[in-house]
Amino acid sequence: MAVGRKKRGMVGIDTAIILIAFVLVAVAVAFVTLDMGMTSATKAKQTMVNGLQEASTALQVNGEVLAVTNGSGDVEEVTIPLGVTPGSGYVSFDNTTFSVSVVDQYGSYPNVYVGVVGAIGSSTNLSALYNGQNLTTPEAKVYFITGNITPTILGPYGQALLVVVLPQNSSLTAYHTIQVTIKPSIGGALTVSRIIPPNDVASSTIDLG
Repeated sequence: MAVGRKKRGMVGIDTAIILIAFVLVAVAVAFVTLDMGMTSATKAKQTMVNGLQEASTALQVNGEVLAVTNGSGDVEEVTIPLGVTPGSGYVSFDNTTFSVSVVDQYGSYPNVYVGVVGAIGSSTNLSALYNGQNLTTPEAKVYFITGNITPTILGPYGQALLVVVLPQNSSLTAYHTIQVTIKPSIGGALTVSRIIPPNDVASSTIDLG
């Protein structure tokens, strides 16, 4: 009888070892599954964040779009005030990562951006920025007004002025549309479209809205 009890005791120990092994394996499998789930969730979240950043633009129109007319009342220059979209941080205006395309009554111009020219005050005479006498295609350039942290980077709450200069013989006439597409280094493109109002003011600055 003692021998039989000893055999039953050995069977109980073997069973306990097997159960412990099953529990350890189950814990390991559960940990791996949980870790994979958290990793997948993190990657999915990052993908969504990246998608939102690409879909939303880092720049916004921060004021009224203005135009400068020549002696005939035609538009020879369009200015677009730009600001950094809240939450976007910093935007580079370096001409290697920033581009501006223009479509007007004369054609489509894929990238006419030449870079940051410098800084100006908020009360600068816009007609003084015109230099389209020798141009054959539109030219886009940026002036920083406030908030730039380097010669080419605009910080939060900063303001810049995008100036689109038109060739002297390609001024825009009434009822035609100019469309400016701005593609910063981060985020989606910002498209600004305006219709030229009837000509009634020569050599002046007019509000395009």
